[in-house]
Amino acid sequence: MPERSERIILGFILFVGAVLRLFSYWDFSLSNDELSALARLNFDSFRALIHDGVRIDGHPAAAQVILWYTTRMFGDSVAVVRFPFVLAGIAAVYFMYRLGKEWIGTSVGLLAAASFAALEFPILYSRIARPYSIGMMFALMAAYYWIRI
Repeated sequence: MPERSERIILGFILFVGAVLRLFSYWDFSLSNDELSALARLNFDSFRALIHDGVRIDGHPAAAQVILWYTTRMFGDSVAVVRFPFVLAGIAAVYFMYRLGKEWIGTSVGLLAAASFAALEFPILYSRIARPYSIGMMFALMAAYYWIRI
């Protein structure tokens, strides 16, 4: 497949994935899991956040740290709280393409990215402020870079 065609198809897949993730992601109320995470952000220092907000939770610290910095800088509206996780979901689509291309070939990478861009669960978990989209992104990044090594 010519590189220009590959880039156009990938751009279309990323566009569709972004639209599906960004379309009214702020329009539904926060889940209890998201509210629980937001309730554990009321700390004056980063050390207190880690000690009293992250250690009591079984989830990885990255989501809580991202939420803490995001809400301190931009406020705590639903759109602001969820936006970093939507971006991570879009990046996960790209790394799904890279992983499939590196592992098997260009067609497989594009098919995997297209599937991942439109499947319900990756879209849903990219639209809520929980560690799942960040986990998807980092797992795909780790797999891609391990294959390259």
